Amino acid sequence: MGVSLAELKPRSVLLEVDGATASQVNAIRRVLLSDVPKLAIEDVEFHLGPIRDEATGKDYDSSTSMFDEAIALRLGLLPIPTDLSQFRRKAECECGGAGCPHCQVMYSIDKKGPCTVYAKDVVPLGDAGLATLEPDVPIVRLGARQALLTYATAVVGSAREHAKWQVAHGVGMFPRPHVRIAKKEGCSDACLKRTAGVCPVNILEFGGGKLTVTDEVKCIYCGACETSCPHGSVKVEEDPDHFFLRFETDGSLSAREALRFALKDLKRRYEELREAIQAIA
Repeated sequence: MGVSLAELKPRSVLLEVDGATASQVNAIRRVLLSDVPKLAIEDVEFHLGPIRDEATGKDYDSSTSMFDEAIALRLGLLPIPTDLSQFRRKAECECGGAGCPHCQVMYSIDKKGPCTVYAKDVVPLGDAGLATLEPDVPIVRLGARQALLTYATAVVGSAREHAKWQVAHGVGMFPRPHVRIAKKEGCSDACLKRTAGVCPVNILEFGGGKLTVTDEVKCIYCGACETSCPHGSVKVEEDPDHFFLRFETDGSLSAREALRFALKDLKRRYEELREAIQAIA
């Protein structure tokens, strides 16, 4: 099996895998979707009762236009930068799940209306580097005399437990396309020129009486070129052992970190399966 990075950005990657089956590449896809861990807000404690502004002496009502559960859900979906070498699941932590700086992060919100509460108002208690990654995401609108005072706890989990812990998004795989061009009997230059024009991703060019493909990897298997030429001069085929895997992350982990964890976790599972089979053989 050969693996190469066709494209790598901080939050996205295009991986090229040669000499693999669809099931093997799909195993990587499923681990990326379900088992890469990250920090996400799990528990939210809302202050009840009146809230006094010490600076002005005004009293505010501890209420908003949304149910507390809806606000908690929005907080849980905020991406938080995660260092997997520093944080671990509570069940695996040396504190025994009691809660410590290695398995949880505390946040607070203290806002008084009228205003809009944004993700940047979710303030980490301690390391400022753990601030949410999308500061301008709106959480809730506070009216006059309304206030929001909460404390939230973020812990490590994976999307197998809840979607808020999903690191990788838009995870898709597709076989490498091969666009075969061979001018058949009865096919005219006008036919080939028309075929080049119907391609929605513009990878076909006609010139000098020939139809050529510029970048067949961009082919989306729409079949427009095959349908346009009734003589069968263009065929799009799939390579059965050559695939592309593409995904992006929410920023809590970089694309490289998410891929590295997924491959290591998949290797660990294969080793456990091999040992289990050997034990009963």
